[in-house]
Amino acid sequence: MIDRPGPLGQLDGYFAAARIAHEYVADLHRELVELDAAGEHTRKLLRESAAVVFERMPALASRLRGLEREWAEQELLDPPAAERTVERLEVELGELAPALVALRARQNQIAAELLDLVSRARQ
Repeated sequence: MIDRPGPLGQLDGYFAAARIAHEYVADLHRELVELDAAGEHTRKLLRESAAVVFERMPALASRLRGLEREWAEQELLDPPAAERTVERLEVELGELAPALVALRARQNQIAAELLDLVSRARQ
């Protein structure tokens, strides 16, 4: 198996963190439902977290995923071209990273708000 270049590993890390965060948000929302404290606002927050994972991040990363496919083919057939593609991946990920970080930060805000609502509902 071919080792994935660093930028692709970093991109995978952003997606993994977003999925884990969304699972936590979903667990918090489930608890709010069980406590009869969920409502339209909490469902909106849950949908927003899901959109980060399933819509916003994939849309932002679509160009990188295209470069990933190019790299996978080139790694076997044209290693010098694959190296150039990795350089492009590094540049593009550098440009994209602030937006990915902002999306993850928003998920953290959502989780914090839901956790606060859970704490208040338990009282």
